Amino acid sequence: MMKKGLVSIAVLVLSLVLFSNAYADEGWVGKPSPDFSVEDTNGNTYTLSDLKGKVVWVNFWGLRCGPCVRELPALEALNKKYAEKGLVILGVNADGVDSNFIKKSFDERDDLKQTGVTFPLVPDLEFVMIDSFELMGAPLNVIIDKNGFVQFHHEGYEAGDETHYEEVVAKLLGE
Repeated sequence: MMKKGLVSIAVLVLSLVLFSNAYADEGWVGKPSPDFSVEDTNGNTYTLSDLKGKVVWVNFWGLRCGPCVRELPALEALNKKYAEKGLVILGVNADGVDSNFIKKSFDERDDLKQTGVTFPLVPDLEFVMIDSFELMGAPLNVIIDKNGFVQFHHEGYEAGDETHYEEVVAKLLGE
């Protein structure tokens, strides 16, 4: 009986640790974002300094990452809703593949076609963005306010996370 109670307590403690950090900032929130300059798959350049005054969402994702691909339609919905209000989403690929490979994947794979993504997709061949933002797992979402400070830092994706994402974006856009 005592052993069963200890196991129950251990499971409870582990659950609290795992799930209480679902939206943990991991020390990032409130700190200046690393500056960056990236080129998307269409050759457009984005720098954090040029995006000052906009809310910038950096989404790190992978082609073979199920949660990453499942999250893309939710990000695209937020992109469509808030892009004209000052939201810029950059989808940074964490696979170390080039623009042509990313484009080809979206042309050939049904799961990627169905995401409907129109926001910029960025290859990170040298892993500069990955290193700058200390990527440990994907997806990773970092939302940067209009002044260049990280206001949201979340690793992982589960259905329903987009509700919290939208609350953060709306708040940062002053809605």
